[in-house]
Amino acid sequence: MRDDGATTMPPRSAPSRPPPWEALSLVANFLDAASLAAASCVSTSWHAAFSDDHLWARLCRCHYPSAIGLLPLYNNVNAGDRCSSPHRRLFALFHAAASRGRSLPAPRLALDDVTFAIDLFAAGGKNTLSFAVAASDAGVKKAPGGVFQFAVDVSDRNAVAGPGKHWSVRWTAVRTGHGVAPAAAIVMMDAKVPASRAGALSCGVRGEAWATVALPAPGCGGGKLEAEVVVEVSGEDRLVEKVRIGVLLDCRYVSVDAGLRYLQHFLL
Repeated sequence: MRDDGATTMPPRSAPSRPPPWEALSLVANFLDAASLAAASCVSTSWHAAFSDDHLWARLCRCHYPSAIGLLPLYNNVNAGDRCSSPHRRLFALFHAAASRGRSLPAPRLALDDVTFAIDLFAAGGKNTLSFAVAASDAGVKKAPGGVFQFAVDVSDRNAVAGPGKHWSVRWTAVRTGHGVAPAAAIVMMDAKVPASRAGALSCGVRGEAWATVALPAPGCGGGKLEAEVVVEVSGEDRLVEKVRIGVLLDCRYVSVDAGLRYLQHFLL
């Protein structure tokens, strides 16, 4: 404070100097990958210090040691395409793969692209029920994440399965889509449904009979998926009320996406 009452500004401190080059190299050895990447974006000198390949080699050996085995591949590329920091590139590649986890890509097929065709035959071989329905209109059951199970109400068709030891059912999945003629198909099931599973039904009493068959594996390897068809009937004549279809894995319905991924192997 001056005698005349005027205030004086405190002296300004000298601007801080950037850390010397040697300090950057020392600090870099203690940084993790995220810090190294962020620091290398500060300036040209920091980029040179924090992008040194030996720093990323240490991180590769620590987190993804198997990636080191890919280094010789970088020596086989043209000189103009070689990377100045192959360890950093390998670390970024493996880290991105680990961050994605094991999640599968979204199916290229949608419910709007699929139509289900169902044929039901009585014990004597007579066709008692046939229909085709778009998968998106087939009453997919909405569980957490959605499961690949569909239910079609056919109570207004007066279809009678009739007596006998078994009925026959054929389920075909067809690729259609809006304004697209049927382009590909796969038979999901062609099997016999034991009628006895529905039980002894009197007037007004409902029961259901079902069949499951193993689905063909897409490509090589054994398939664990199963197709299921459930026929809901009522009364002594076995009037067909509803048909349910779905895909199972270890006795549980797969998700809608998993079912579509399976179908696209055959329909696309």
